[in-house]
Amino acid sequence: MEEYIDLAIATSIFLFFVALSVGLCYYLTLAYASSMLPLNAVAVAYRYPLKIPISYDANSKTATIGVGLDEVRAVIAVVDTSGATYQVKLFEELALPTKVNAGDNEWVIVLTPSGYGVKTGASYPSGLVVTIVGIYPKGSAPNVYPQVVIASPDQFSIEPKPFMVVKTGAGFQKKTIDDNYLSKLRLVNSKIVGSSDSWLKNYKGVMMLKEEYSS
Repeated sequence: MEEYIDLAIATSIFLFFVALSVGLCYYLTLAYASSMLPLNAVAVAYRYPLKIPISYDANSKTATIGVGLDEVRAVIAVVDTSGATYQVKLFEELALPTKVNAGDNEWVIVLTPSGYGVKTGASYPSGLVVTIVGIYPKGSAPNVYPQVVIASPDQFSIEPKPFMVVKTGAGFQKKTIDDNYLSKLRLVNSKIVGSSDSWLKNYKGVMMLKEEYSS
């Protein structure tokens, strides 16, 4: 009789752990699906939540950075790219707002994990990449984001670029943000997400605003 009781207890424990494992797998599956695109959303936009303004006075050669962003800390780079090789005039983490000296042909780039600001300058022939951990020739920058890629005068790109994910009949499709399209939808949720989000998994350290829209 005692052997039957022990067998029943062991079977109950086994079935409990099976049910627990099934439930955990189901939860993880739902969590992963949710991180990709919420079930009740038809579109999700990823943007930088922090806009860092830079105003420039050519007469005093002064860039005023981050007005209205009191006590936000940001990495500020001033880079002269007018020659055959670039020269770093400043690379420092400072509290905003602040002012820095910069020439007309010098870039001023401000970075935080959740935003950026840029004053354009001259181009650097080989291109360069500015991150929150340093300034690098194009092609040798570490996988730290956001990063500003300088290509030519008045032209730069930010990685990752703001983007949206739209649910289609064929699945999820990544596109350039279309604010006209999004304005026709209803914003149902917004939150700050990082590289744990499946759509940002390749962007170390970045933080973006995830906006979820329904029809």
